Amino acid sequence: MTNRLAHRWVWGLLGAGLLAGSFLSLDAAETAGYTSRKPQWWETERPALEEEPGTNLYWQDPHLASWETCRLWPPATNGCPPAWYARAEMLALFRDDPDNLAFATLGPGGPVALSTSDWRSDFSAGVRVVVGKTLGSWYRIEASYFGSHAWDDLAAVRNLDPNDQGGFGNLYSPFSGFGDPDGLPGYDYNEFASIRFSSRLNNGELNLRRRALMRPGSYEASFLLGARYLQIDESFAYETQSATPGPGITTNQLALEADNRLIGVQVGLLSQFLVQPKCWIDFEMKGGIFANEATLDRTYGGPAGQFTGEDERDRTSFVGDLSLQFNYQFAPSWTFYAGYNALWVTGVATGARNFLADPVTLELGPTIVDHAGELVYHGPNIGLVFTH
Repeated sequence: MTNRLAHRWVWGLLGAGLLAGSFLSLDAAETAGYTSRKPQWWETERPALEEEPGTNLYWQDPHLASWETCRLWPPATNGCPPAWYARAEMLALFRDDPDNLAFATLGPGGPVALSTSDWRSDFSAGVRVVVGKTLGSWYRIEASYFGSHAWDDLAAVRNLDPNDQGGFGNLYSPFSGFGDPDGLPGYDYNEFASIRFSSRLNNGELNLRRRALMRPGSYEASFLLGARYLQIDESFAYETQSATPGPGITTNQLALEADNRLIGVQVGLLSQFLVQPKCWIDFEMKGGIFANEATLDRTYGGPAGQFTGEDERDRTSFVGDLSLQFNYQFAPSWTFYAGYNALWVTGVATGARNFLADPVTLELGPTIVDHAGELVYHGPNIGLVFTH
């Protein structure tokens, strides 16, 4: 028993010594850096201009590019860190909803005549703006916003085939399970059916970046920690018209608004690869767990009248973000960049998912928001960086 305890103490002391040594070496590297030896030529590569050094956002090693050497010409190293910077770009995003929901069939249990796959959601052009400030040689803080993205579309179908009720119109609705086991007069035997959606996206972030400690060279990396706010607003409308059983036209209309307010903390990693002087590639990954306040407002008008309901739920969502950018510095303070972005959001209330195919619950309640949806936004961007 005594030997076992002694062994545990020995291993514990060895582990503590290794940890202490690693922390001391990291601290020494940040304070003393690489001044104990002369950097090799391949370790001093940085984005460089043909006429003067300028500034750029390729992360500069603090021991190879100080503020003093950047004021000299020729500089001691290529490229210099900025005091502050601003980015502005055009960001086009495509909204991709993995749910494919049917809303009308041709005949009982027949082929799908109307579904969310009939929507044609194109790229929506928006803007992204980033303003950053350098805090010494190791940290940067930046605020960013992108938004003004909006999508909307309408899909409709009309049918005048004879039905088994002696009338015309053979479109069946989700209210009867598409005629399973039987059609419901007033809800089925429709001559017309339509679905419409609209969606808006806005995003704001405040992030702190910290350069990763590593050997200088053609690869740099930095960690990110920050707060993020994401707003996703969805609307959905469903309408049918039927002349069966008559004598007039019977309509069913369902309109709803599903809104999401996500706020949380995110972490990330930015990797930078120097391709050649003035050109480098940025690859960034970030994500986090978010609190989502999901709300639903619903209005239903059918054969029995008009009914309204609302609900609000708090749930946990996940947001993941990927970005790949190509950078080219064409002037001392200007960099052109272009790339592709992808944003993945889970645990959100989407418009189509909150359609309820139960007339009794629509009329009598309760109203419950469905917040189990997923959305993917992706698309290209192009913009400019100004550094000073």
